[in-house]
Amino acid sequence: MRATAERARFIDEAIAGDGIEERARANGVPGIRRVDADGLAALEPHVRGVGGLHSPSTAIVDYPAVTRALADEVRAAGGTIRTGVEVTTLHERGNEVVVTGTGSGDGPPTDRDEAFDLVVLCAGLHSDRVARLAGDGPEPRIVPFRGEYHLLVPDRRHLVRGLVYPVPDPRYPFLGVHLTPRVDGEVMVGPNAVLALAREGYDWRTVSWSDLRETVSSPGFRSFARQHWRTGAREVAGSLSTARFVAAARRYVPELRVEDVAPGPAGNRAQALDPDGTLVDDFRISRVGRVLAVRNAPSPGATSALAIAEHVVQEALDS
Repeated sequence: MRATAERARFIDEAIAGDGIEERARANGVPGIRRVDADGLAALEPHVRGVGGLHSPSTAIVDYPAVTRALADEVRAAGGTIRTGVEVTTLHERGNEVVVTGTGSGDGPPTDRDEAFDLVVLCAGLHSDRVARLAGDGPEPRIVPFRGEYHLLVPDRRHLVRGLVYPVPDPRYPFLGVHLTPRVDGEVMVGPNAVLALAREGYDWRTVSWSDLRETVSSPGFRSFARQHWRTGAREVAGSLSTARFVAAARRYVPELRVEDVAPGPAGNRAQALDPDGTLVDDFRISRVGRVLAVRNAPSPGATSALAIAEHVVQEALDS
């Protein structure tokens, strides 16, 4: 039985790998090539697998630095950036959209109305709530999933040279545990995917009963939980046990040990969920009058940010 299950898993991964390769070539990704086990070992001596898809141009960047550069361009063009402001109402008034915000970022809370000819909403973990303020429908709802990482200790960072990713499970939009060298020299291992107990809950201690009640009362979430509770239980076990967490990465890097990792950062994924319990794995952008709402921007949303912006601008120009 175990051998049969393993063979079925390899077949499923090969089919999924074929799809990834086809999409990469269709999108013009340069240098894509299949490698066998020996070719994989030549690229990554400490990584084991039956084969892989090598993308020599794939890398990560310093996204905070990218964001700061974009912010500088906005200011240079005469724009203003405000942080620490909560949007409380949105309504159309003639040919304008009036936005009411509370807070000033670094001073006492203040209410302030500002009018715009067009508003684009990219509210991440709160995208469904802010879209509803603009009159959009309630679906898809956002369910926060926390992704937790570990970091390789310095003397074990040599275990990987580049980005090492598994073939994703086609049932989920999550990538699964992978190994990612960062621009600062750190190497991240992870993430898992566990239900966050608050939309801004980045550990098990942070709980928002109102957020949690909103999540579990959703028919879509209940349907999802009934279908995938076993996977959820495994993810929680990996969150609570470093040994289980590392075991997922050891499938690709057999030399990895529990003592090779230290606790790392965590982030919450704004996962959109349809009413039937389906995890939304594509971009969802809707329009309500003069408001464009980015309802879902899944991974690789950051990588695709400029392309998404071009699409949103075109949507605005076509109105």
